[in-house]
Amino acid sequence: MKSLASVCFAFVALPAVAAAPNCQTQTIDQHTSKLCIAEVPFQHDYYTLWVDNAMVLSLPDDYVEDVSLTHTIPEDAGVEFPLSKQGTPTVTIKGGCLPVSEKRPLGSKMVGVEVARVCSFKWGDQQILKDLRFNME
Repeated sequence: MKSLASVCFAFVALPAVAAAPNCQTQTIDQHTSKLCIAEVPFQHDYYTLWVDNAMVLSLPDDYVEDVSLTHTIPEDAGVEFPLSKQGTPTVTIKGGCLPVSEKRPLGSKMVGVEVARVCSFKWGDQQILKDLRFNME
């Protein structure tokens, strides 16, 4: 009986396991971007953006709706992302993943339910993601 209790405790103590990330790729002009959403039950979802095989950001769902990252290239910079070199010393990555909601019945009431996220990002003047839709299951 003691070993059965130990086995049961071990299963209860295991953390929630994340499913494989939901990833989509989009190519605009000569740049390929990949956005992945990692979901863990009863925790925040994490959105990770790669551009041309380089990870650029990873944010929880609460902070991915309106993103603005600004970088000023120093005069003696040796290593920069190619998209950061757009003719000015300062470049900004802007965009986000906005929730899409629909009214759904819950008992006798209609409630708003998030059914998707639509993601768009620009790096300076270059569009790197445009209206990429992730449907919720």
